[in-house]
Amino acid sequence: MENFNYDFSSESAVRVYDNQGAYNTLLEMMKRKEQLTVKFYGSKDNLRCAWIESSHVAGFKYQLKSASYQGLLNYLFKSDVTDFDANPEEADALNENEDFQLEILKAMIKAGKTIQYVPLFREHPESISAILPCFKGKVMFRIKRTEETLNYLRENRQAI
Repeated sequence: MENFNYDFSSESAVRVYDNQGAYNTLLEMMKRKEQLTVKFYGSKDNLRCAWIESSHVAGFKYQLKSASYQGLLNYLFKSDVTDFDANPEEADALNENEDFQLEILKAMIKAGKTIQYVPLFREHPESISAILPCFKGKVMFRIKRTEETLNYLRENRQAI
């Protein structure tokens, strides 16, 4: 009878996310001129991220910094395909209590973008959903529904 080996290696079970691979995939999608569906969010490890998918590629996480965010927006709005992320392994951390998705929505409202909202009576009572159509895809939003958020949207003449 053989002895069973109960030892386990001391290697860390935590894996580093392959953001370089995510960036390479995004760049290939952009070169093929695919229509992207993008959702912005803050990850569990406190980083700014985008969930990116298309009709040909399943969704994946891409960790963002300011330059990669701008490059992604340039593609969505202007079809600009450039190598915009020199070091994809770096990402920007979220500020304390920052709702990254809400901040993106506010930035789009300030920029005068036309955002389409799901009527509140058809929506889940705890969230507000919206779509920002772009030239090369769309940005999807699902934001926590609070009085403060509703007041902000109404003050900025958003049709909710």
